Amino acid sequence: MTTTALVLGATGKSGRRLVPLLQARGVTVRAASRQASPHHTLFHWDQPETHQAALDGVDAVYLIGPDFVEDPSNVIAPFLDRAKQLGVKRVVAISSLGVDFPHEPADSGRRKVEQLVMASGMEWTLLRPGGFSQNFSESFFLPGILHADAVATATGDGAVAFVDAGDIAAVAAVALTERGHAPAIYDITGPQSLTFAQAAAIISKAAGREISHRKISSNEFATILQGGGVPADYAAVVVRDQEAIRDGAGAVVTDIVERVTGRPPMSFETYAANAAAAWTRG
Repeated sequence: MTTTALVLGATGKSGRRLVPLLQARGVTVRAASRQASPHHTLFHWDQPETHQAALDGVDAVYLIGPDFVEDPSNVIAPFLDRAKQLGVKRVVAISSLGVDFPHEPADSGRRKVEQLVMASGMEWTLLRPGGFSQNFSESFFLPGILHADAVATATGDGAVAFVDAGDIAAVAAVALTERGHAPAIYDITGPQSLTFAQAAAIISKAAGREISHRKISSNEFATILQGGGVPADYAAVVVRDQEAIRDGAGAVVTDIVERVTGRPPMSFETYAANAAAAWTRG
């Protein structure tokens, strides 16, 4: 049974929602982030000296790789080795539904990470979420909504079953604390596939003003990402996923949230109503 869990990315979209869920289950949580505080343990992927303290005495790990790194396997491999040596029994790792998209290279960074997790010698669960709903309110679609009343993508009329970060955290909490979820690969989606135009219409209703979906080319989308500081190789991954969505690969809907947690996933309409304040200007 898990008594102490290390949550990497504890200030991120899924990590900060996971911490209270684990605490409610009686788990002692070591919340790790790049800024040490009374509530957070210092953890930097590029500072291996921070890994030992984060892992010491931990039973299970919620693994999120470094931001915007196409292939983090060179830092995740020694981390997993150290975790095993220190007695960690279980790892639940965030991956992506995009791992199974057409044209995903066999040697892509996220495939390498999945292989490392599966070969770690620990009980493992891979979480492959589709598009996060919170990308519209907490991430790269937010500036366009606030400043241009638009969501610009290279997805055309492709659809995505957007999933709420809270539902991802709920699945992770179960996988970290209960038996029967290792080894397992969970494709996590919301309850309904939506085009980005449909998502923008739902956001419009919640925000109280018209938000449009602007179709752009793959090159234009890559330029936007790189202009925002995303490295070119990671931007290429995001563009590849957008193209796969455009071609229909992202529309899959699964029952993982309900099957694992016992409750249905949050609808995009409910998410948007809850997130409406994020789209208020000024």
